[in-house]
Amino acid sequence: MSDSFAVKAYRTILIAYADYTEEEYRRYMSQNNNFEKPSDREALEKNLTMIGIFGIQDPLRDEVVRSVRICHKAGINVRMVTGDNIDTAKAIAIEAGILTRD
Repeated sequence: MSDSFAVKAYRTILIAYADYTEEEYRRYMSQNNNFEKPSDREALEKNLTMIGIFGIQDPLRDEVVRSVRICHKAGINVRMVTGDNIDTAKAIAIEAGILTRD
């Protein structure tokens, strides 16, 4: 499913939860370095109940496509640097005019 979102330039978000009593939460916290680092919080991320999977899109600002077009006309090769999934990055780059479908 996330692949179908990615090719449409959507970011995939999964929402899930777990029920803990306050006592259980405090025990997890004390056993896991008071959750100081993201890796410490992984203990809470087990046996979760999934609520849903969503795709969200950050629309390009109007000036992005125009700016890319102006750069190309001036002989500037535009590059995009991102940490997005490769399929999401390609879809955004195509939408912005940085990549062509070819």
